[in-house]
Amino acid sequence: MAHPVDLVFHATLPSDPRLLLFVRTLAGEGASAAGFSDDERGRIELAVVEGFTNVIRHAYKDRHDQPITLRLRAPVGSFDLQIEDRAVFVDPAKIASRPLDHVRPGGLGVHLMKTTMDVVDYRKNEFGGTTLTLSKRVPGGAS
Repeated sequence: MAHPVDLVFHATLPSDPRLLLFVRTLAGEGASAAGFSDDERGRIELAVVEGFTNVIRHAYKDRHDQPITLRLRAPVGSFDLQIEDRAVFVDPAKIASRPLDHVRPGGLGVHLMKTTMDVVDYRKNEFGGTTLTLSKRVPGGAS
């Protein structure tokens, strides 16, 4: 079994949905490096993909040529990822999932992120856009 290692990654990618597999793989490798179980790794991957997808769909209105910056820190015991856009900042109070009893596709990304991650935080960034921070600690692990 591989030993967990500290992982740091920083890149700016275009808002292209073809990069979702790369983003998912990056999140998964970060989660594994931090020491999360395979089950938790899968949930973290989905939460990160939802965050990246939401930037493409909502912040950039499906434009595929806009910058999204990812900053990943995954020391042993924790996973911290920032997804930063340069669109117009949206008040976090207006970012919400639809009610779970409404049976239809879509609208569950925020719910998924909030039930998976320990921290889901939206802040205005230096570009006037939004920085989404997703953080999680390994249960009983280093902090």
